[in-house]
Amino acid sequence: MMRRIMLGTIGLLLLSVPGWAQESSYPKAEVFGGFSISSMGVSSTDPITGLTASIRDSFWGWQASADLNVHRHLGFVGDFGGQYKNIGVLGINTGMSNYQFMFGPQISMRGDRVTPFVHALFGAARTGLSVTDPTTGLAISASSTGLGLGIGGGLDVNLSQRLALRVPQFDWTPIHAGGVWNNNTIRIGIGLVIKAGQK
Repeated sequence: MMRRIMLGTIGLLLLSVPGWAQESSYPKAEVFGGFSISSMGVSSTDPITGLTASIRDSFWGWQASADLNVHRHLGFVGDFGGQYKNIGVLGINTGMSNYQFMFGPQISMRGDRVTPFVHALFGAARTGLSVTDPTTGLAISASSTGLGLGIGGGLDVNLSQRLALRVPQFDWTPIHAGGVWNNNTIRIGIGLVIKAGQK
């Protein structure tokens, strides 16, 4: 029975391929570049009182991606981003950074004016910390790389056949580092999309 279901599913997919070719054209590739904001929340619990304190901070930076489309509604994306923040405490400069390197499938519903999309991205996230003493100029830095995810989507507003405005891309970006998941992280990207080629 299971074999018949699998053969039937494969047959339906093969029969639907000619129908895919009849759809209107779509870009072979789309390249996105723009600004990025990463908002991270960290919570800690006092072991004595049991009280939990939560802190949320925003990091500003850049974001870029390349989408290779294999079908009008299906593509594969490589997504990269970097966000940064500097904090000065008691004359000591502390720099923090967060980088994402993720890949995965993307589903797009293409229209004449807008293209909404969703994706599931998997890869790595690298966080870094650098502390500089202003009197000596000595800097101490440390970094950690762990599993990174990007679950979300966005909306592209078509400005022309070759250009679109992404307003915005929104991703939930949990990070697994040091054996612990930090699930309280989101990322927002805004910028331009350049479309290359037509299929």
